[in-house]
Amino acid sequence: MKIINVDCIIVGGGVCGLSIGSKIAPRFNNIFIIERNKHVGEEISSRNSEVIHSGIYYQKNSLKSDLCIEGKNLLYQYLKKNNIPFSNCGKFIVSTKKEESVKLENIMNNALNCGVEDLVFKSKYLKAKYPFLKFDRALFSPSSGIFDSHSFLQSLRADFEQKGGHIVLNNECKKLYLASKHIEILINDKNSNEEYLIKSKVLINAAGLKSVDIHNSFIEDKSQQITPIFIKGDYFSYFGQEKINHLIYPLPERNGLGVHATIDMQKNIRFGPNAYEIKSIDYDVALRNKKLFAASIKKYWPDIDVNLLNPSYSGIRPKLKDSEDFKIIIDELSETIFVSILGYESPGLTSSLSLANHIDNSIVGYSS
Repeated sequence: MKIINVDCIIVGGGVCGLSIGSKIAPRFNNIFIIERNKHVGEEISSRNSEVIHSGIYYQKNSLKSDLCIEGKNLLYQYLKKNNIPFSNCGKFIVSTKKEESVKLENIMNNALNCGVEDLVFKSKYLKAKYPFLKFDRALFSPSSGIFDSHSFLQSLRADFEQKGGHIVLNNECKKLYLASKHIEILINDKNSNEEYLIKSKVLINAAGLKSVDIHNSFIEDKSQQITPIFIKGDYFSYFGQEKINHLIYPLPERNGLGVHATIDMQKNIRFGPNAYEIKSIDYDVALRNKKLFAASIKKYWPDIDVNLLNPSYSGIRPKLKDSEDFKIIIDELSETIFVSILGYESPGLTSSLSLANHIDNSIVGYSS
C-alpha cells in the first residue's frame, strides 16, 4: 500500500475546510485537503440560503455568537476585496400576533447583550413597503445580507492553492489510526478504487456531515461518543408578481429560523428551509410537506399563490444532540494534534473566516 507523509491534512472541502486551509496553509510545507465528493462545497456549503447573518439569535459567549459577529465583518471585507457579488440588503424579522411580539423584544435584547447594536423596529416602513405582508411588529437588521456563496468557495480554493495547498477530490477518509508520532489516515481513492495511507502530525476534521463519525472513531468508550442529528430543510422558488428587496423572516422555530423569504443576487425569491429530522442522507425535496411549508409562509404572507411555489433544492444541517452550539474539540497527542469541528451548521458560512482564525491560533507550535 502506498504511504504518503505530509505536514497537515484537512478532511473536508466545504467552506469550513477551505477557509481553514486558506488561513493555515503558509504554516506548512505540505498541506492537503481531502474531499470525498467530485467538487468542493457540494453539501452543506452550497445547499443553504446564502445569507450573511448578523448574530441575532445565538447565546452570548457561545461559539456561534462570537464567530458569527466577527465573521460577518471579515466576510464583508473579503467579498469587497475579491470582487465577489453580495448585497447588504438587510433583514426583517416579523411577529404575526401580540404574543409573538414579546418574543421579538426578547430577540432584540439578546442581540444587544451579544453586541449586535444596530437592530431597530421599522414596522410602519415594512407595511408601506410590502402591503402584501401581514404582521404585528417588524425588527430590522441592517447588517444582514446575501452573497454568491459559490464564488466565495472558489475564491477560498484559489487562495489555498496559491499558498501551496493541494486539494484531492473524490477521495474518502475511511479509518484513522493513532501512532506514536503521527496520525495515520486510510484513504480510498474513488477514482481508481485503490486505498493508500497518509501520515500527518496535524489532522483537522472539517468533514461536515461525516465529522462526528470521524471524531467518534477515536473514542473507544461509546458512552463518551457524540450523537449527531441531521436536520433537513427544503427550498421552494416563487414566481409571483410580488418583489422584495429585503430578507423576510418569521420568528425562529425548533431546529431552525423558520420558513423565510430570501432573494438571490438576481432578486429571485425563494422560501425555506423548513426543518425536520432525518435518519439517512437524501436531497430530494419532500413534496409531501408542501402544505405545511405553505402554511408557514401564509402566517406572514397570507395571499401568496401557493401554485407558484416550485420545488428547488434541499439542504441538510449536522446538529448535535443536547447542544445548539458549534463544538471544537482539540486533542493534543504526544507530538500530534487532532482538531474536530462538529455541529458546524448555520451560521457556518458567515462564521467561516473567523473560525479559520480560531483554528490558526489553536495549532501554533505544530507548523512545519
